[in-house]
Amino acid sequence: MLTGSSAYLPLTLKAMASMANLMAAADPAKEATTHFLRDQFHRYYNALKPTLPDRFGRREFGFMFWTPGIVQRHLGFAKEEELKAFLSSRVPTHAYYSSAYYDNPNAPTMEEKGWLGADLIFDLDADHLPNAAKMSYPEMLEAIRLKIIHLYDDFLRSDFGFEEKAMRLVFSGGRGYHIHVFDERVWPLGSHERREIVDYITGKGLAVDSLFRESAFDKKEFQGHTRVKTMIVAPTKEDPGWRGKIMRGINSLAAKLETLTSDEAIKFLTSFEGVKEGDAANLYENLFKPRQTKPRVIRGVDRLREGQIEALSDRNRDLIIRLVKELQPVRIDERGGVSLDGIVQRGETDEPVTSDIKRLIRMPSSLHGLEIRGEVFNLAPGVNDVPQYLAIFLAARGLATVMPEA
Repeated sequence: MLTGSSAYLPLTLKAMASMANLMAAADPAKEATTHFLRDQFHRYYNALKPTLPDRFGRREFGFMFWTPGIVQRHLGFAKEEELKAFLSSRVPTHAYYSSAYYDNPNAPTMEEKGWLGADLIFDLDADHLPNAAKMSYPEMLEAIRLKIIHLYDDFLRSDFGFEEKAMRLVFSGGRGYHIHVFDERVWPLGSHERREIVDYITGKGLAVDSLFRESAFDKKEFQGHTRVKTMIVAPTKEDPGWRGKIMRGINSLAAKLETLTSDEAIKFLTSFEGVKEGDAANLYENLFKPRQTKPRVIRGVDRLREGQIEALSDRNRDLIIRLVKELQPVRIDERGGVSLDGIVQRGETDEPVTSDIKRLIRMPSSLHGLEIRGEVFNLAPGVNDVPQYLAIFLAARGLATVMPEA
């Protein structure tokens, strides 16, 4: 984070519709902007103590620079001082390191590197949230923050048993977060095993009906015929894996609906794809309409909390389970990370980041996103005098150019 001078700088804010024309015509401004940003990046890296990944001497590093198309990868650093010197002298625009460990990270080909293992990387991006287009930037970050906590606590710690000391949360620099799992048990996993972990977390192929079992509660014999009555038994909130998640999710959804008025609850339920207003109203009534008042008020939601899933009609039970199934899984960004093979400026491949055992990911503490000190700025296209930290952000994002000196 750059926290230097708040001195005001003349800055030309681009009109987005004509940005390409402005950039093509404003070479002096472009050069001044690059020079300004490079100086600020150098100042940052010169004072930086890099946040190093575990076993960083076994990792490959890759960098992008200020001239489009200039990329350098297949680099390894034996000491922290070497990496710091590189950042300070070369001043890259982007810094990446591999999730994999290699016998010889400096080797020019993947075959010569000698793959030793890889961390497990999860990338959650706000762009993949439902209704992301309708959210403000802070709303997206808050929503994705809740998802990352859900992934961290309810899957990686609870289900897979990874300890806190073997995981690291990292802001991705855009609209999401990474979780790096460097538990040595994941190092030898291949792409197929990592894909299975993703499938479990995202609930792919989950047969929810199998989580509920049928149990006989009454048996009668009449004229040689046996009649058995059965009931559906729900899992408990304490059950491991998806059984407990589904039941906790049902109770959590019911608790949320209980805080809403009937109209608010119906509006919330119909926000899910395919949920009709009549079905939403029927579920709300099934949950909260009193069924008896003496000796105490009993509602469907009260029986549900006691584990009596049959307190709901079949239609309502199926609906609430479907909604919970949609809410519980974590949507993992399958286009995270970056491949620097043949890259021009910046790009990415379709290979899922979690199952890719050779992917490069952004280096924590490198410059790739800046806060603006909690302030809001409304700037019109044209020349504006802005604080230095805002100038750095806008120029680095390609939204403005620094006015060249006369």
